[in-house]
Order: sequence, then C-alpha cells, then structure tokens
Amino acid sequence: MKTTLRHTAVTGIALLALAFVLPAPARASSHMDAPLITLDPSANTADVYAFLHNRESDGAKVLATSLTVYPFEEPGEGPNNFRFDDNVLYEIHVALGADVAAGQATVSYQYRFTTTYKNQNTILQAFLGVIQDVDDANQNLTQRYTVTKVDRRTSTTTELGTGIVPPNNQGIATPFYNVGNNGENVAKPGVSSEPALDKYTLQSLATFTAGSATYRSFAGQREDGFYADIQAVFDLLKFRSGKATFDSQGGFNLHEMALEIPLTELGGDQQVVGVYATTSRMSTRVLTDGPASLGTTNTGPFVQVGRQGNPLFNEGLVALVDKDLYSRTQPTSDAALFDKYARSPELAKLINALVFGGTTTAPEENRTDLVGIFIPDVIKVDLSTAAARLAGNGSTSGTNPDDAGFSRLGIFGGDTLTSTVQAGFGNGTVSGGWPNGRRFGDDVLDIAVTAVISDLRTTPPTIRSAAGIDNVSRNDSVFSKVFPYAGTPHNGRNHDHHNVSIAGGGFANRFRNLSTRGHVQSGDRVLIGGIIVGGNATKEIVVRGIGPSLADKNVPTPLADPVLEIYQGGTKIAENDNWKTGGQTQADIVATGLAPTRDAEAAIRITLSPGVYTMIVRSKDASTGIGLVEAYEVD
Repeated sequence: MKTTLRHTAVTGIALLALAFVLPAPARASSHMDAPLITLDPSANTADVYAFLHNRESDGAKVLATSLTVYPFEEPGEGPNNFRFDDNVLYEIHVALGADVAAGQATVSYQYRFTTTYKNQNTILQAFLGVIQDVDDANQNLTQRYTVTKVDRRTSTTTELGTGIVPPNNQGIATPFYNVGNNGENVAKPGVSSEPALDKYTLQSLATFTAGSATYRSFAGQREDGFYADIQAVFDLLKFRSGKATFDSQGGFNLHEMALEIPLTELGGDQQVVGVYATTSRMSTRVLTDGPASLGTTNTGPFVQVGRQGNPLFNEGLVALVDKDLYSRTQPTSDAALFDKYARSPELAKLINALVFGGTTTAPEENRTDLVGIFIPDVIKVDLSTAAARLAGNGSTSGTNPDDAGFSRLGIFGGDTLTSTVQAGFGNGTVSGGWPNGRRFGDDVLDIAVTAVISDLRTTPPTIRSAAGIDNVSRNDSVFSKVFPYAGTPHNGRNHDHHNVSIAGGGFANRFRNLSTRGHVQSGDRVLIGGIIVGGNATKEIVVRGIGPSLADKNVPTPLADPVLEIYQGGTKIAENDNWKTGGQTQADIVATGLAPTRDAEAAIRITLSPGVYTMIVRSKDASTGIGLVEAYEVD
C-alpha cells in the first residue's frame, strides 16, 4: 500500500528498502535538543555526520565523520568570538561488531583545544588587521587542538596529532573566505576539488599518521548544513504552503570537527559500524570574585553534558522530563530508559491530531520499527558499499553539481548502494544516504516524517511520503564534495537569514527577467548580456536567444538563427542553437512556460552557482539582424 502526504510519492525501491535498512527516524534536529544544553552553546551538539568516502589522494576507503557544535552562530561578531571551548572534551565515538547493537563505543576520538592571544592589551580580540594566512600576526586569537585515539578494548590511548583552527569569517578581516577574495562579498560556494577550497580552510587541513594509517582532520567555523522549517514543526506542525519557505538554520554558522578515519583502523570494510558523539565538562567549577579573583577554575573528572546520534531522537521523541537525562547518558542505557519513546511515539499522535485532523494515519503504538532505528541511538554506516554520493550545489548541472544519482531523499529518491554484508531489501540494496550513515545534503526532515507516518512493520511496508512537507528542499549554501564537506562559513558582513519568501511572492533578492537587445553582426560582433548570481545558494534560470519572433513585435530585420552561449570567466559552460535540440530535454524548457515560439531560437535551462556569467548571442549563418538575450529565474 502506498499513499502520498504531499508532493512526491515513494518509489517501490524505497518501499522495500525501509523494511530492511534501518529506517529513518522522526524529523530533524534544530540543535536545541534539551533544556540545559541550550545554555551551554560551545558544548551543545548540533549534528553528527558519518558516511563512506574514497580519499582523493589514493582512493582508499575512509569513514568521514563530523561533529558540529555551537549552533546559531550569527556571522560577524564583536567584541567576543565564537570558538571551541578549552574546557570541553569533544568526542566522536565508533562502535564495532557487537558494540553496535549494545550502543557501546569501541574506539573514541577526542578533540581538546587550547586558545592563545598575541595581544591581550587591546579590545580587538580576534582580528588585528586583514589576515593573509592562518595564524599570521593579524590573527590575534588562535586555537590549536590535539586529536587522541582511545581504544576501549585495550584501554590504550594514542595521540594522533595536532591542528590549527582558522579564523572565523568576519568580512574585511577575512577576505579569502569570500567571493573574489573580497571581504564585502558573500562567502564562496563549496567546491569539488581540494585545491579550490578557500585559502584559510586549505591551510587548516591536518594529516596524521599512525603506523601505516593516515587520518585527516579539520576543526573550524563552517556554514550550518542542516536545512528545514523547524519553526513550523514547533508551531503546531503548521507547515507553510504554496511558495512560502523558511529555512530555520539558513544564514547561520557553527563550529565543526571533521575526521576522516581509515577503515584499516576499524578492522576493514566488511561490517556495519555505529557513530555518535558526546561533549563533557570537568565535574567541579570554582568561581571567585573581587580584586584578587583568579577567574574560573575547572577540576575533577570529565562528566558528559551532551550527546548526539541520529537527527533528532532526543528532541523529537523523548519527553521533556527525560531530555536532560538523555544528554547525560550513553547509548548503552537507551534500551532501559528511552525505549518507550520510540515504541509509543508522541510525535505520531501529534501528527495525527494536527496534520491529519484526528485520523489515525501514523501508527501510534508498538512501533517496533522505530525501536529498531533509535535504540540504541547511533548512526549505522555500512562500510562494504561503494562510496556515498555527495551533494554539491543541489542540482545536476552548473558548477559543482551533486554527484550523479545523489538524492536528498536517499532511498526515497532512488539513491541506493549495494552491500556485501547485509541483504537489504534484496541483493544487498541499501540506502545511499541517511539512515545508512548521514551525508551533508540529506533532507532528514522529509525522510524522517515519512518513517513516522509510515508503517514499516507490515509486509510490504505501508509507505506514506512526506517529501517536500516543509517547502525547504535544499540548503542555503553550496556544499563541498571534498573534505571537510560543510560549506564555507557565511560572511559576517554580507549574509541573509532563513531564505524567507511569502506565499504568492518571492525572495526579496530575486530577479524575474533580465534582457538586452541589440544588433548582431558577423564574427565577434555579437550581442552580450551578463548576470551575477549572488548569495551562497544556486539559482536555476532559463536563458533565451531570441530572433525570428521579434518580427511579431514589429522589430525590423530580426536575427534569423541565433546561437546562444553561456560563459563563466573564459570558459564556455553551455551552448544551444535550436532550443528543441542540442542535448537538452525539450520538456524541461516547456515545463517552465518559457519555451521560445520559433524552433530556430535558442534556450538553455541551467542551474548556476554564485558567480559572474556572460550570455552571448551570435549568428549561426553569418547573417545579421536584431537579437534579444534574456535570463529568467525558474520558480
């Protein structure tokens, strides 16, 4: 049985896969999971990511992991600086073998930070001038860190190496984060090759060698890669309709610790592992005041204060009375303490009451399928598959497109991988994204609500799709497809929040149509137009080269056969002669309502990353005439 809540229905492949491949949980994290941890932002775990990747340098398989903290960082700061806390123990945990089902960490990777200043006799805490290189004389505040591996099977501890944290993206002080290396411009979009990373990020990549194993690490400010209308979720599940959108995390930064772990360090690739993260503080904190005060003193053993596994078990399923308890416990306690919240989820009852008008659509009791997902709450990653497909600009065209076959909906969008260690729904087919790991770009809200309102206990499962439920279907910035994957941090001097649009209207910074008309002659005497795509997100447009139909507007001597070209810099990225031909799908042009009225006219539908583009109309047959070049944004 299959029904659709809104928008896209689910394919048959997704239908079966959810029955066998650790189906997705409920909703997505808004980073405010429990009351107490929201008062401690530098220890507040925002998200955990974990997926299989082939290292660019040698093709070796690695487990790419990330822990993000300090949610809702407002880009731009002063006089104080968002940063990692020297007094917090940050840990990324990996469970192996039987430890996965038990929720027990087998190996842990600890991050500890140290903060220093070059000059404390100034109000300029972070930036003394324009930073040319990481930790130069103008970077007043510098953080360094140590990564330590703890093997809990043998109680051995190994220091893997040290790294440096790049500056936050302030603007004028940090130009190399931003388009054109100009602090007035928005942050650069993500990239698909390591050399193309911004200067500060590239200088902060650390490589550690442990015997024959090679790790890579990064720690620093990044753009928040989570996207969803969480405001609507907690506003009585009243999702926006029509064209109204609200990305709750849009325009905010956070701090990321990213670690690529070689599979040789984990026992190879023929296994499924579990990943989660914790933050801890020393048990005793002493405060003093008065002229002789010494500031804050922290002593004693570390005590866990935060935890994160799948997006959003604690926030979406665990009741208020136990949310802080979840933050203080390990996944080993989940079966005893939190099983009831997955087995009889209040969220299903709320969806039935507020979304389905009191009809019992989402199963409310005995949710053994959700218990299988959340208990214990670790992200399961199948290491036997090919590498995960990665998100780029959120489309299949333009600069840094998504990998071929990538879908933000994972298996719901037909994005699958083949396992050699589990049957999946047949022949080893498993999800290409969450809940088989979690990638940057996975639309966890849409996937998760689908799991809650569906019944994965039946054969075949009863699937009710929630694809597009919140009207937010891509991130506000472009991801990188290379380490450390998260987007460039937003510029404190130039950024927008929430990507808000109003039903029936559009974004305030949208254009509807840009055009220029002129005389096209032979050779290089062409008609030239230009567009600039601002912000951090991609924009889908239709560009047209018009000629013959101008006669309908009483324009004399229209160009008989225009040829349209689009350039980024000196590189031609698209070309079309007659719009019904040329390697593009005619239906894609027609679907926009912008198809030219004459076959000889040209049109290109394309998704562009932020940047500067040139549109050229030239004559195909050396004839001359009046031409028109136009660019339209696709809604």
